[in-house]
Amino acid sequence: MQSDKDESHRHMGITCSGCQRHNFPGRRFHCLACLEEFNLCNGCYALDVTTEEHKFDHAMHCILTPASLALFYTKEELGAGKFPMLIRCPYCKINNFNLEEFERHLAELHPSADPELLSCYKLNV
Repeated sequence: MQSDKDESHRHMGITCSGCQRHNFPGRRFHCLACLEEFNLCNGCYALDVTTEEHKFDHAMHCILTPASLALFYTKEELGAGKFPMLIRCPYCKINNFNLEEFERHLAELHPSADPELLSCYKLNV
């Protein structure tokens, strides 16, 4: 597992409106109702932090860190400076395979696929 010190595991440039923590890790909750920028870290959101302007019943949007988003979509944890690889099958146009899933998909559904296709993706991991 990557360190929380890695920028991809943090909400860079964001301050929690509850505890004032900068560049915090984990989930971020952004208020869709407040006119002023209002964000809570996971801990403050769990505590239902409110202010004079931000009420408990405001709609909140959950935002994942880049690393968590990559893990959610690709099921692979990424290192610093890496980006998720979401593969679209050129044969049947199905989206969002990670490399392992795509390899299995090709073997099962497209056994006559060009072997260079997988090699190209493997070089870019």
